[in-house]
Amino acid sequence: MDAMATIPAVGPPGAGPGPAADAALDRVRRLELLLGAVEALEAPEALADRLARVLRLATGAGLCTACGVVRDGAGARSAAAPLDAATTARAEALAERAAREGREEREPAGGWELVALPLGAEGRVEGALWLAARPSAPVDGALARALAERIARGVAAERRRQEQLEQARELRRTDALRTALLRGVTHELRSPLAGIANVADALHVVEDPRERAEMLHAVTRETQRLERVVTNLLDLSRLEGGVLAARTEWCVPEELAGAGLQAAATFLDGVEVQTDIAPDAPLVRADPVLTERIMVNLLHNAVRHGAPPVRVACRVADGGLALGVDDAGPGVHPDVLPVVFEPFVHREGVGLGLGLPLCKRLAEAQGARLEHRPGPRGGALFRLVFALEPSPEVEG
Repeated sequence: MDAMATIPAVGPPGAGPGPAADAALDRVRRLELLLGAVEALEAPEALADRLARVLRLATGAGLCTACGVVRDGAGARSAAAPLDAATTARAEALAERAAREGREEREPAGGWELVALPLGAEGRVEGALWLAARPSAPVDGALARALAERIARGVAAERRRQEQLEQARELRRTDALRTALLRGVTHELRSPLAGIANVADALHVVEDPRERAEMLHAVTRETQRLERVVTNLLDLSRLEGGVLAARTEWCVPEELAGAGLQAAATFLDGVEVQTDIAPDAPLVRADPVLTERIMVNLLHNAVRHGAPPVRVACRVADGGLALGVDDAGPGVHPDVLPVVFEPFVHREGVGLGLGLPLCKRLAEAQGARLEHRPGPRGGALFRLVFALEPSPEVEG
């Protein structure tokens, strides 16, 4: 039962009913309503439930027949004596106007007197409280404004709490990313640097030309690996900062695939690569530079985590032109699949894991999308899908 269900008569000893007793009873009801509202708003439950309790207290105390709170377009109504749908809609519209203009609003509606009060607190309007009463028993304006003030404080306190929780979550996420970045940098940079240092030391004592050539090749390979890591980090930071922008133009799909394969030639040396480019693949609008970076990362991903042969295929599929890279390896582990495009998640639990997230952002920057599909040979298939647009007319 609500706190206002029973109100004892109050008056001086021996006094019967009269104006003094009515005034005392009115003060008790007012105080009971406001204290009950504060208690309800401080309860450990969802804000919507707390507001509903306050609204029931308001109707139970006789402040109004029906009432509600409109906050960011979401209404919370009292369950006591609900209005008809049309009058409720007018009351909520009035409340939205009061919130928008930051002032009290009143208007009659179908035998009801509607009142709307902005919920102002801490220099901003948090919404509005609306009340409906019969003209024969009008809303007590002073009490309604006092109630609106307490509701506004409660809503503002909840907003601050949610903002603090979001800041805490963001800090935890930032700390987690920082930790992952440090671990990734340790693995991705220290490993090739150690290899280069070891080979450099060995070159002082190795005299066999063949061995020296192999060692120099290893240095080149590890240096290129370092360059990819640094380039991916720089590209990701430039994308996040809005510095790296796409410059699209009409491109031939076969040339996009060929440019990616040529740029990846250093680590594709000795790897079986198959190509399957549909002869009728239409022209697409793409940024050839960004697409080349995507292809290099996808090819490197297939070589490093998959198994040969690696295949590059291009054909019209799913309403777009799909340029994909797949391999015959084990595929993406189910535990990693939901976050495969998130930065700092490595398929083997180590490293930066920047390649696929970077590819996704580079794809989106030029209006395309990157998606994962189970590969036709059991491995992973990553497809860069471009939107199909009418090809430009060729002047002849």
